[in-house]
Amino acid sequence: MPGLLTLLVFLIVGGLLQGQFALPVPAAIIGMLLLLVFLIIRGKTPSSLQQITTTLSPLLPLFLIPVSSGITTQKSIISEYGPELVTILAVSLVPGILVCGWIMAAGKKGKGHDF
Repeated sequence: MPGLLTLLVFLIVGGLLQGQFALPVPAAIIGMLLLLVFLIIRGKTPSSLQQITTTLSPLLPLFLIPVSSGITTQKSIISEYGPELVTILAVSLVPGILVCGWIMAAGKKGKGHDF
């Protein structure tokens, strides 16, 4: 369970930083960016963190269930703000996909990082 504790510590630190500085970024994002910096500095992923992420990764689709139910129950908001929501979704997804692709390509080239 040290890997899960590591994830929770970074989440809590992200929440503290977000609250202290009133940042407009969610605490989970701040925590994950801090974790990324930690992993880059360390140069490899701890085995406990690899183990817990391997365990949790198949469960990620479960996080889409609340979003899906929200979409089906908020028809008036979707009809009023639909184009704006689609634009926001596209603007937020495209950079994420590009960064993930870049990280995967860098990892396959074997730049010495084990994450």
